[in-house]
Amino acid sequence: MNMKNTSETTTNETIEFIRIYIICRWFYLIVFGIGITGNILNIVVFLRKKFRSNSCSIYFIAYSINNFMNLTFGLFVWSLTLGFGFDLEYTVLTYCKIRRYLTHVNYLVSSCLLTMASINRYARVRQAQLTKNLHRYIFLCESQTTYIIIISTVVFCLIVNVHIPIFFEINQNECYARIGVYRILFDVYFLLFYAVLPPLIMVIVNIATVRHIRCIKKLVNPCVSRREYHFIVLVIAHSLSNIIFTLPYTINKFVYYTFEDLKPTEKEKLIGAVTLLIAFMNPGFSFFLYTLTTRSFRHEFIQACKDIFIRKDSNSLINKVNDTIGARSSLPMNFITRGRLTF
Repeated sequence: MNMKNTSETTTNETIEFIRIYIICRWFYLIVFGIGITGNILNIVVFLRKKFRSNSCSIYFIAYSINNFMNLTFGLFVWSLTLGFGFDLEYTVLTYCKIRRYLTHVNYLVSSCLLTMASINRYARVRQAQLTKNLHRYIFLCESQTTYIIIISTVVFCLIVNVHIPIFFEINQNECYARIGVYRILFDVYFLLFYAVLPPLIMVIVNIATVRHIRCIKKLVNPCVSRREYHFIVLVIAHSLSNIIFTLPYTINKFVYYTFEDLKPTEKEKLIGAVTLLIAFMNPGFSFFLYTLTTRSFRHEFIQACKDIFIRKDSNSLINKVNDTIGARSSLPMNFITRGRLTF
């Protein structure tokens, strides 16, 4: 019996070491660093001349900017809390409420922006089909409309999550929803708004987009460029990755807080830490997803790198040439000056 208890203790200590020192410290920080760098590169590429005129790229710029906050308030702070013992969230109620509010808002904004990007691509395809309600689809694809939609989306996410700073509390060394009816309602709300509705809308809209793309091929003069098709592929790929990376964490969280009343075991804590890491891989690895799935994004990224390095090299070469010319031109003048002084 003692040997069995000793074996379980050793196993739990090993799992705890893996969870804290490997996953929550190193893996969280690695994904955080890659994500911040990747989203900076996303913004650089989408702000280039060929992309920034497209309304869909505005959604991806807003999505990349939101990822900075998502990764910082989410993954980075989780690393400090779970990996380095920074337990301010479990001791200061105000910090608990504000941080959970911001993380849920950022998480929902990301899903809503991807959903709106899917609707944008659907509207662009319908616009190319020259349908009866053409003016409506043109309106949805305008840049000014895109800015209004993004602002409205952020305001909606701020309002719909306003209950979090009101009803969240610290209980049993954990910052979460108040025990009782609200916790049940919050778990259902989280499952619907984060794991069911956005992915479901994305799937429906993307299926409709693909179906209408087939109809465009029958047109004599289709007005959808290759870059527009690349944006459609980009949106569909990111929608699928959002579903794949998000579902494990939301389902695990719903099951844990709804059906588990006991203190979590080390294995359950490890599963929670891994699913949380997987959830943040979606904003963390977005740059690599865009690079692998979209030729135009890959080409613009390479071109941006060339522009930066070639411009730097050309500027340094011009400075060297100017310095050389300046040095050579100054010699005769000095010689003449000396000659005049001699005579």
